[in-house]
Amino acid sequence: MSVTVSPPPTSDGEPITVVPETAEESVPDEGSVVAPPLDRWSAPAEVAPLRWADVRNAATNMSRFLGMRLAGWVLLGTGSALLIAGLLLSWLELRVAGVSAIALALVAMLFTLGRPSLSVTMKVAERHVHVGQRATGDLVVRNAGGRRTMPGRIELPIGDQTASIGLPSLSATGEFEQSFVIPTDRRSVVEVGPALSVQGDPFGLTGRESLWTEEIEVFVHPRTVNLPGRQTGFVHDLEGHATQKLSNSDMSFHALREYVPGDDRRHIHWRSSARTGDLMVRQFEETRQSRIAIAIDLSDQSYGGDDEFEDAVSVAASFVQQAFREENPVAVATNLEVHRGLSATRAMNELSRVERLDRTHVTELFRLVRDREATASITVIVTGSRVRTERLRRAATLLGVDTRVILIRVDPHHRLAVETVSNVTAIQLPALEELPRAVRRSNA
Repeated sequence: MSVTVSPPPTSDGEPITVVPETAEESVPDEGSVVAPPLDRWSAPAEVAPLRWADVRNAATNMSRFLGMRLAGWVLLGTGSALLIAGLLLSWLELRVAGVSAIALALVAMLFTLGRPSLSVTMKVAERHVHVGQRATGDLVVRNAGGRRTMPGRIELPIGDQTASIGLPSLSATGEFEQSFVIPTDRRSVVEVGPALSVQGDPFGLTGRESLWTEEIEVFVHPRTVNLPGRQTGFVHDLEGHATQKLSNSDMSFHALREYVPGDDRRHIHWRSSARTGDLMVRQFEETRQSRIAIAIDLSDQSYGGDDEFEDAVSVAASFVQQAFREENPVAVATNLEVHRGLSATRAMNELSRVERLDRTHVTELFRLVRDREATASITVIVTGSRVRTERLRRAATLLGVDTRVILIRVDPHHRLAVETVSNVTAIQLPALEELPRAVRRSNA
């Protein structure tokens, strides 16, 4: 059933046919117009608002594609503004200045066309040096093309600084070599490179960079001092470090006791058995190899300054150096991890990387050494002046009684002090140069 409504007529003069509300939705009359259900209407997609980060990324990509620097964009924008102002104001001087600025920017872009045909080699003689040791490198640039190259510039990052090296025009077989100095005034890992050439105009309006070499790491090892030979206590005897645990079979003799069934007959002491009338067997102390655990506290709240922390790293490095000299197994520990099976060079490299941390504590260092280096016969803990000796002694109880513990507090404001109680030796160290004397006093 349909209802015919006269007004308003359509453009063709025919009435509009609609479906009344009582009509069945499933069977509409022929020629009727049915509105779609509300749930079938789809809202238009929302347009994401333009963000400043998107504009900045687009501008950066455009600048990289065209090789245009900020100064070039400023000149191009200024020239366009002057040209428009000159046209609007009918001012000839402004039009000439605008056209000249735009032309200069376009000519500067010609310097960035193409890629130079170069072969760049970076050589660093020593990649592992000590603080204060001279370290240099060489940068060799060859013309790999068949035509003379244009003058340019090579930028070489060296640590926190960048060396700008002027590159002259090279003939078809030309070569250019430049030496550079690597700073070694403090312990660090100096990243050298990658070397990159910069194509651009003499005014610095444009520039395009091309990478030529890989990055090289130069390790500047901390300062060290030589500790007294084998008097440091690192090697107690040829068999190893004797513990308080008793064993039925080992190298370190302890006492005699009566034979019990199950004892090894090879350990029967016949002379004592003949004298006492009872079988007597040897009893031994369990020994372990002199494994050294050297731990450096990285907690920022433990130190009074940068110089104090550097002295602490140098103290740890001196013990590492001495342990490798005596061919003892060494583990280097920090508040975060323990490094095992390192060579002498790799151990010093790890100490070149360490930096102070905010969210850590010296007690975490003791727990890590206890959990990861329980078999160490000697543990050296190095920390700063803000940690009290009493707290260090309480933390040392986390380690076993069979472990000799050496606690070193770097404190430049107090004199040298060495105190040994049981298996724990506490050293108050005013300077790195006092470390050999402190080690001799700890073994007296």
